[in-house]
Order: sequence, then structure tokens, then C-alpha cells
Amino acid sequence: MTEIQNIPCKIAVLQWSPHEGIAQMLCEELVNLGHYPVCFIYGASIPAGVDLVLSYGPYGKLVPVWQQAAQLSAGDRPTVVHWNTEGYPDLRLPPLLIWTLGAYRSQLGRWHHSKYAWLRQLASKPPVSWLANQMHRFWHVGDYEYAYRKGWLNILADSSQIYARLNNQHGIPTLHIPWGPTPAVYADLGLKRDIDVLWMGNRATRRRSKLLDRIRHELNSYGIEVYVADNKENPFIFGETRTRFLNRAKITLNLTRTWYDDNFSRFAYATANRSLVVSEPLLPHCLDYEVGIHYVSAPINKLVRSIIYYLVHDDERQAIVENAYQLVTTKLAFRHSISRLMDAAITKHKTIGMLSDHELRGNCANKLFISDTRY
Repeated sequence: MTEIQNIPCKIAVLQWSPHEGIAQMLCEELVNLGHYPVCFIYGASIPAGVDLVLSYGPYGKLVPVWQQAAQLSAGDRPTVVHWNTEGYPDLRLPPLLIWTLGAYRSQLGRWHHSKYAWLRQLASKPPVSWLANQMHRFWHVGDYEYAYRKGWLNILADSSQIYARLNNQHGIPTLHIPWGPTPAVYADLGLKRDIDVLWMGNRATRRRSKLLDRIRHELNSYGIEVYVADNKENPFIFGETRTRFLNRAKITLNLTRTWYDDNFSRFAYATANRSLVVSEPLLPHCLDYEVGIHYVSAPINKLVRSIIYYLVHDDERQAIVENAYQLVTTKLAFRHSISRLMDAAITKHKTIGMLSDHELRGNCANKLFISDTRY
């Protein structure tokens, strides 16, 4: 562990909803690294006296959170860190168009919390109000650029190597921090693998819903059942329930919302529980995952054939499953990703705050929480 990693800090972790588990997962790993996290619910004030503010997603408006941090006095202002796990606008679009539309969409979003009443009123009426639920991916990139240029966003990371590269090319420094599993999301339960194929997650787009129905229909014609946890046919699965289902699933099906999406959070959950991921072709969002070694990839019209093959050939399925398990529980383990992110954040915090290691340690030592109330 480096000298930087040995510096404990108090970290405010944004929790988007009261029962959402990612914030808790982040807090657990931060505690394991020696830090002192405290969750705060979206819409609440940033806890006083923190060194860092950490967010992910986003699943709502982040600019007001960052603006709140920026309005604190210089001595109390935390370093703001965001780990993007959401998608990008269509990669076929010219970068100039993406960033131009992103800037306009971000501006419209900021009207909702403007200091001017007439702008807030304008934002509450059509057509601007209609846009509140449109163009989210443009909104995200626009907000990132706006906050970075304002000095409100100090560290930006992305789970996709492709998205990180695009941001860097536009002049927004972005780290590639892959999304891996934490020990809380996997276990070897020794259960019988009695589910042939598992789908978990929202159908979300017409494309993905149609593909799921098509593949399921074809598999059913061969007598192969697909368990669909889409919150329509069966409830979504989270936490220990998800771990049990993944311990029972021979194969977890991966389909993306759009042709270029990054779905490696699903990879992290499935592979850590030794369920084989069979996926449509993916872009190289994380180069550590190799086709045929850590997962199976096939064109849409050959997915059913690939699924049947690996259901029949247990030895080949198990070989890939074990390779993937070793990758995600070592090199891509969540703790390593958080450690890298905290290295960058603390270095930035020291730079912008002009704090020595001794001063930072002293600052944090006065803010410790009792262990059972850290998060």
C-alpha cells in the first residue's frame, strides 16, 4: 500500500435513494482501505467537515450537489470526485455535435435550480419541462464539462475506457476505473446449477426487450428455460437474492440497451458468482475482459447456438467461468478500483488544498466516526 493510501480521509458518499446498495458497497470498501465514509441522501446537505465528496451514476441532477460544495469556504471545501457508470451519447455522432448538444442540455437542466425565479418558472413549463426526461446522456456529458470548467468537479472517472478516452480528447481529464465486484456481492453457496439461463435487469429499451423475447422464444423451442428478472414477469433481484440466483445460473445473458453500451457491472456480479456470461458483441470498454477466455460473445443470430453449446459442454463452460472468476476477484476487484480512485482524489485534495501529509492526517483524525456509525 502506498503512502497516499495510508492517509485516512472522511468521505461523503452520495446515496441516490435510501435503499440503494451501491453507496453501501462503496462505504464498505472505503472502510477496508482505512477511510471514514459517511453516506448522505440525494437532496440533503453535504456533511460538514469532509475531505472528499464521492458520487457515481448519475441517477439525478449532480450540478446542485457540486455547486453546494463549491459554495463552502476555501478551508472547508471538499475535493469533488465522480465515477461515471452511465452511458454516452451515440458514438456515431461527431464529437463536436455531442459536446454542443451536451452544453445546451446541461444549460436547460440548470434552469430548474437557477437563482432567477423567471428561469425556474420557464423550466417548469413545456417545452422545457418535457426535456427534463429526455437526452439524459447529453445532459451527463454537458454537466461534466460545465462543472469541470467551473472548477467544481476535481476528479472524473469512468468505468468505460472508451468514454474516458473521448473525455480526455475533449480536454476533460478522466481516469479509466473499471467496475469490479466487492466480496459482499458474491459467494460460493454450493447450490445446484438448476437455472439454464438467467436474465436480470430492466428491459429499458425497445431494442433490448425485443432481443430478449426473441432469444427466449428460440431457446424455449429447444426446451431451454430462461428465468427473467425484469420486474415485470419476476421481481428484480438484489443483494443476497441476486447472489443465490447467480449461484444457480449456468449462464447469464448480457444484452445492451444500445449497440455501444458498457455493461460490465453485470459482468462483475455474474462472473464473481461463477455464472458464464454469454453476450452479444461488445466494444472494448474494458480490455481486461477477453472473448473466449473470460466470457462468450456471439452475433445476435448465433447467440442461441452459443448458449446451447455451453450448456452441453460443461468442461468448456467451467474453464471460462474459472478464468473470469480469477480476473474479477483479483485484478478487477472493486477494492483495487476504489484504491486507485482514492489515490488520485487525495493527491488532488493535497494539491488544491496545499495540505501536507501531516496536516491531512491531523485534519482527518479529528473527524473519525465511531466504527459502527461510519455509514
